[in-house]
Amino acid sequence: MFGLGSKGNYPYATSRVRSKKSLLLTRESYPKLLNMDLNEIGRFLGETQYSAEMTELASKYEGVNLIELGTSRNLARTYGNVLSFTKGELRLMVSSYLGRWDIWNLKTVIRGKHAGASLDDIREDLVPAGQLSEETLNELLALDSVTEVLENVKRLTGIQIPDDIAHSVQSTGKLSTVEDFLDKAYYDRLVASINPASRPEMLLLAYVRKEIDATNLLTLLKLKREGLGPDRIAPFLIAGGDELPMSVLERLLPLEGYDQLVQELASFSFYEEIKDALEKAKVSESLDEVSLSMKKYQVRQAEKFSHLYPLSVLPIIDYMIRKKIEVDNIRIIARCKESGLDPDTIKRLLVV
Repeated sequence: MFGLGSKGNYPYATSRVRSKKSLLLTRESYPKLLNMDLNEIGRFLGETQYSAEMTELASKYEGVNLIELGTSRNLARTYGNVLSFTKGELRLMVSSYLGRWDIWNLKTVIRGKHAGASLDDIREDLVPAGQLSEETLNELLALDSVTEVLENVKRLTGIQIPDDIAHSVQSTGKLSTVEDFLDKAYYDRLVASINPASRPEMLLLAYVRKEIDATNLLTLLKLKREGLGPDRIAPFLIAGGDELPMSVLERLLPLEGYDQLVQELASFSFYEEIKDALEKAKVSESLDEVSLSMKKYQVRQAEKFSHLYPLSVLPIIDYMIRKKIEVDNIRIIARCKESGLDPDTIKRLLVV
């Protein structure tokens, strides 16, 4: 539980975050970026809050590599800075929320090793903003295989990956079960650490429950699409959701396939946000648009919560989410530019 020591410096921390939020790129910045080439994007970022990272990396990297590594490094430093000016209970809540970056980094290393990516390519996607330091992440990068990385997860994080899940990577060639297990481990820990009797922590829990709904929904849709039965899906679902608590998930689990599950989702508040993407997924056989729609929904939820409770941890969470979205958008633009995609196609991939 967080509720030990001082209650936290909410007025000061939220004021600092409001100042940082004013530095985020505006909606009007993205059409400009869409019309720039990679060198122009790099110069543009060099005149923003990314200037320090772009300057220090420019002698070694260029183009999309400079943009990706510069934005990732800036994101990690920004999160570290936010954590540094929080105190007491507030600091513990922010630190616990940032634990998601340990999971992100583990999954990034696992994906990179599985795909045979170069160390530099993997490193560009790492964001050392959690408990795992850059030095520790470099130790993971130095390992030869996914199996070795999985064997080190417990030592580094205390998370024990069951043997059957670890072995499934070798037997199926798919990473989804390992990734879903790591997501579940993060949220299980986060929810267990929150004291619902404490009002500040209750506010954090209210938002986290929305995130759990989104995570469970995508897990359900994905595993239903893969044809897994209820017994195979259940271990990856996370307790503690808002509209999708375990009692509801247990009702949805036996439904036959993707189409029947989609029909049942019509009664939930988030359905209108994702219904078009759900229909497209029936044809495309990809959940990318559903994931994008849920991400946009979560951004609006975070903003709504931050306005309702301006002197709480929620404006800080809202800022951290928006900063991550900004970095994602910049990187999407850079990668798509390198691939030669047209601006209209890229625009549909952005969260603005």
